Formats: sequence, C-alpha cells, structure tokens
Amino acid sequence: MGIRRSQNIRSVRDIRTYSGRVDTGGVPYLGYLKIGCLEMEKARREKERDGALARVRNIDSRINDIEVEKSIILKKLGENQAKRQAVPARNVGTRHRSGVVPDRSLGNGGDSDKDGFKIRY
Repeated sequence: MGIRRSQNIRSVRDIRTYSGRVDTGGVPYLGYLKIGCLEMEKARREKERDGALARVRNIDSRINDIEVEKSIILKKLGENQAKRQAVPARNVGTRHRSGVVPDRSLGNGGDSDKDGFKIRY
C-alpha cells in the first residue's frame, strides 16, 4: 500500500487574512443601530432632566409656601404683642388664673403661662 495523498493540499495562498474584510463603520445598518442607541439614551436623559427640574420646582414652591406661612405667623405674633401691651395686667401677684385660655396654636404659650401648670386642691 502506498501513501495516500489528499487532494486538498494547503499552501501560503490559503492563509486567511483580514485584508478583504469590510470596515464595520462602512456597513449602513450598524451606523443606524448606533444612531438608534444614541437617540434612546438621549430620550432617557431628557426624561431624567425633566423629572429633576420638576423636583426643583416643587422644592421652590414649598420654600415660598414656608415664607408665606412664616410671615403670617410673625404678623399674628405682632398683633398679639400689641394686644398684650394695650391690656393692663390684672390680678398681678395672685395665683388666681383667669378664664382666658392662651392661644397655643402659635407655639409660644404666652407670657402669662411662664409659671407652668398648677392644680388647686
């Protein structure tokens, strides 16, 4: 039996190289795919920016509301101070409490309430 040779003998001409391949930037569908990805990212970023701007507007609105509430409270405090100065003090030096309940909605408790809670037996 003799040596059997195959019909496909490979040579230097059969070595594969990248010389005949097309650049991927030149393929149109890959370019359009990249553009589509960039557009989707742009849409996401715009939505994120709009949400952040809405949050900033909400914060600014609340800050303005706080300022308005603060000015109303200061105005009420000024009116209460004027009323206290106009009304003469009664029952000075006694432990008897008047029937007037101080306005505690402002949080100051009033000057006449400095001595605290008292119980009579």
